[in-house]
This record gives sequence, structure tokens and C-alpha cells, in this order.
Amino acid sequence: MRPGTPHCRSAGRATWRALPRAATFPTRGVTPGDVEARHPYTITRDLLGEETDGGSASQDLARWMQARSLAGRGLNRSSLRSAEDRLAATTARHAETWQARGRIEAIPALEELSATLIAEFCLGPETGQVPARLGRLQDALLPAAVPLPARWPSLRRRRLHRVGRELAGEVSRLIHRRRGTRQDGSPAVVADLLSSACDEGAIHHDGATSIIVSILFAAHETTAAVLAWLFLLLDQHPQVHRQVLAEVDRELAGRLPTAADLPRLAVTEAVVKETLRLYPPLWLLERTVDQHTQLAGHPLRPGQRVAVSPFVLHRDARHYDQPTAFRPDRRIDRSAADPLPKYAFMPFGGGPRNCLGAHFGTVAMVRATATVAGRYRLSRTAGTTPAFSTRTILQPDGLTLDVADRPPGRGSDAHKLPTGPGPRW
Repeated sequence: MRPGTPHCRSAGRATWRALPRAATFPTRGVTPGDVEARHPYTITRDLLGEETDGGSASQDLARWMQARSLAGRGLNRSSLRSAEDRLAATTARHAETWQARGRIEAIPALEELSATLIAEFCLGPETGQVPARLGRLQDALLPAAVPLPARWPSLRRRRLHRVGRELAGEVSRLIHRRRGTRQDGSPAVVADLLSSACDEGAIHHDGATSIIVSILFAAHETTAAVLAWLFLLLDQHPQVHRQVLAEVDRELAGRLPTAADLPRLAVTEAVVKETLRLYPPLWLLERTVDQHTQLAGHPLRPGQRVAVSPFVLHRDARHYDQPTAFRPDRRIDRSAADPLPKYAFMPFGGGPRNCLGAHFGTVAMVRATATVAGRYRLSRTAGTTPAFSTRTILQPDGLTLDVADRPPGRGSDAHKLPTGPGPRW
């Protein structure tokens, strides 16, 4: 899930050249302890660059915090438990189609999966055209790969608003439909909890729609990128892959993972979190200074923009031994008496604007990994070379995966996870 609300996406696309007024400091001068989220740093734009009721982090802090509280109703652990069985079953259906095709382009296939997962989580089993329209909105937001004629940006903005309205309209329709068709006692989804908030007068229907659109957009692309990196890393580290298979075989014995299995999938969770450390999808976070303050002794003025890179922070040798190595064991072996500094690991952001869906994102990726790895072997297609892309988020552009049934024999040679470098190509 993206840190904060989805308007952070524009910051996620930014490059250093896009920060002409950014405050920059020597890396060694700022520690995770300095990066405390404080009121001088604000977010002022929403997904479409405008204020939208309930879904945007406006300058009205009280209103924004109310929106976060309402969104949190649908992203709490109890509502997640009600959706977890659908997560695994949906993943299994998608993986079956991958195996039938034999080969997939990783990012499009995983984005389709993650869009369906988050749509079902928010709206229930009936998702209508939401996954497809979510994909069209993402395409409309892609930055141009080459310079465009002067009139094209206005055309792009019109398209962006059109597809955004189409997605919001479909979400609104499904919320209304679910209100009229949901059976008593059926598991609640995000839409149900926000509908209850509407009934209480805490928010109106357009606000509930905006919150769900925000959650949908924030979750699906980042989840897909992390899973793409994860399957590439497992392919390049066969001993770690065998460790995951041994755990999946031992704990699941061929069935789909349930909520009760998650505490026992420690290796799989460690692989997910180590992937997030090495390849955080939102590699650059940006905040605008709202009032005079200091960061690590550096004065900051209102209007300046401050950027922090989780990609760089997660590879700091002060906090991680062999920081560029893929070592899931560091998650298992680290003593509770020796915790990381608070902001040494922040793939979901931090402070009051951290991602509300961090728990959902982690659980969804653990469930997807266990489901896919238990049934299929995903390997990078021979002769292909994925590119390290930051055009939108951090992802392996051009990654193609061969998908086949798992070979005979189980990955039972479980021993201590080895160390090794990250992907090289």
C-alpha cells in the first residue's frame, strides 16, 4: 500500500530534478530519529489534484483526520479477517490462468490480480468494472516517456478526469447496490462500514466513494510491484525458495492459507518484508514545509519540499548488515531486545500519514506468495532482462515469468536461510 493517501503518487513519481526548491542534506547528517512526522510537513493535493470530500489530505487537518478515521474503519484487522478467505481463492484463480498461458508479463498480470484483491476487499465479491477502470486510471496517470506538444497536457488532464469520474461512478453504483442486496450476517467489507458511517451522518455518499477510490488506487500498483520483485528474488535465490516451499508444504499441506495459518508462515512473511526493504515501491516520499522548522539542524522555510528515499534508507549499513544482500533471515533472527530505529524501515511511510492499509498489504502479499508458491514455479524467462524502472514506482520493468506446475518432490531441505545479493542483470 502507498504511504499516506494516494495523492502521494505524484511525489512517488518525482525525480530530484522535480524538486527545484527541495531541501537536500548530506545523507549522513540525517538519521531515522530525525525523520519524525510533525505538523510543519503537509500534503495539499489529492489523487486528481483537487479537494474531494473525505478522500483528500486537505489543509484542514481536522477534516483530513476524520477522513482517515473513517477509512480506517474498513482497513482494521476484523474486517480483514472476514475477507482473507477470498484473498487466497482469488489468487489461486488468477495463478491457474497464468499456468494455462505458460508465460506472463509480470507487472500487468500482478496488477490485474492486486486490483481484483483490493476491489473485493472494499466492495465484496461483485466488483463490476472496477478492476478494469482502475487500470485505465493508472494508464492515464503515467508520465509521458517523451516530451509532448504543448496542447497535449490539457488533453491528458481531461482524460484523467474522465476516467477518474468513470471509476468513481462505478464504485458509487456498487456501494448503492450492496446496500440493497447485502444479507444479514454476511462478512462486512469496507463499503459496508463506510455506509454505516453515512447512516450516522459522519460522511455523505460522495465522501465514502472517494475514500474507496483512494484505497483502490493506493493499493493495487504497489502490491503488484512488490510481488514482481519477490518472485524474481525467489527465482534468483533457490535456497530461500526451497525454504519457503518447505514451510508452505509443512503448514498448509496443499490447501489454501487461512487466517489461522499466518502466524506459522514466518519465513514467507520474512521474504515479503525483506523484499519491501530492498525494493520499496514508493522509493521517494515528499512533503511540503508548512511553517519554519529544522531537520537535523538544517533550517527549513515554508514552501520548501523535503524528500526522503526509503530505498536509500533501507540500504544504510548503520542499520543493516550486508545492506544490499537479500537476507530474509535478518527478520527472523533479530532479537526483540535490539529493534531497528523507528524509521529505519518505512515501506509504508511513517508518522500520522503512514499507510492505513499497511497490515492489509502485508497480509495480502504473504497470502499470495504462499498460494502461488505452493502450486506453481515462477521463473524469469530465459533471455529477458528486466529494467530497473522508477517511471511511476520502483518496479522491474519488462519482467517476464514462465509459470509451470511445481516439479515432483517437495522443498523439504529446510535449513538456515542463506545470504546472497539482490537481483543482478
